[in-house]
Parts: sequence; C-alpha cells; structure tokens
Amino acid sequence: MCKNMQLSLLIQLVCVTALIQAAYIPDSDRNTHTLHNELNVDPDGSYSYAYETSNGITGKQSGLGGIAVQGGSSYISPEGTPISISYVADEKGYYPVGDHIPKVPDYILRALAYIRTHPYQVRDYYTGELKTVAHDAEAFKVYERDIQEPTTPRTRPSVTPKVVHLTHAPPTQR
Repeated sequence: MCKNMQLSLLIQLVCVTALIQAAYIPDSDRNTHTLHNELNVDPDGSYSYAYETSNGITGKQSGLGGIAVQGGSSYISPEGTPISISYVADEKGYYPVGDHIPKVPDYILRALAYIRTHPYQVRDYYTGELKTVAHDAEAFKVYERDIQEPTTPRTRPSVTPKVVHLTHAPPTQR
C-alpha cells in the first residue's frame, strides 16, 4: 500500500512539473508586441509582407503567389546567436541561404562538375554505336545559384472562361 501511495505521489509530481514547464514563457517573450506589420496584395496575385517584433524577430517576403517568392527572416537563438535566413522559391525549387545551414561539401561539388563535363555514354544494342546521354543542365545549377539575383517570376497564366456549347436547349421550369 505504501508503494502505491509513493507511485501516486510521484505521478502527481511529474504532472505538476510538466504543467509548470508547459506554462513557462521566457521573459523575453512575455511582453512581446509587434513593432511593424505591413501587407500589400495586388489584384494580379503579387504580394509582399514584412513584420518586426519587440523581441528581435523580423521577416519579409514578396512574390507572385503560386509562381515565385523571395524573402527572409531573422531571430536570436536561445544561446544568443543571431540566426538569419534568406530564400528564393520558384520553378527551380526552394533555395535557402544562412550561416547555420550546412554547406554542400567541396567533394560533392567536384563530383557534380566531373559528371557535368563527362557525359554518360550508352552503346546502342543494335548498331554498336556509342551515344551520349545529355544531362539536365538545370539540375546542376541548383548548387551554383546566387540568391542575390532577384527572381523575375513569369506572369500568372491568364484564366479565360471556357465556352460551353449546348447541344440542346436547357429545360425550362413552369
């Protein structure tokens, strides 16, 4: 009976500790408020927004919805390290840049350069002729992309209403 009571007391203590930790808000975030908040949306689908809070969190993004965006954000980590990221997302993919993001090792870049300059060759089964297989040049540009170059998103495809031709008159209600 004593073990059951000790187990019950231990469970209660763990639950109370978990509740206290869940309700804890760091002092830096307790009285945080928004210093700047801006949003612009245009009829063509392009937009931009920017925000800044009193605890040092900032963010901005602009682009053409569903086509291409570029932006960034920054904050101070719990260890006191400034974290900043900028990114581009378009038809070529999502490309983030930040000091905290691991870099592609040099040996990978050298291997990609070798692959790019030494195309794969296949021997034709019937003729015995060697044929070169072309690489997708865009695939190699992912690792060489300069994020400082602004993206120029293509315009949103126009949405024209479809014309429906009826083969017979619609029924009328009386």
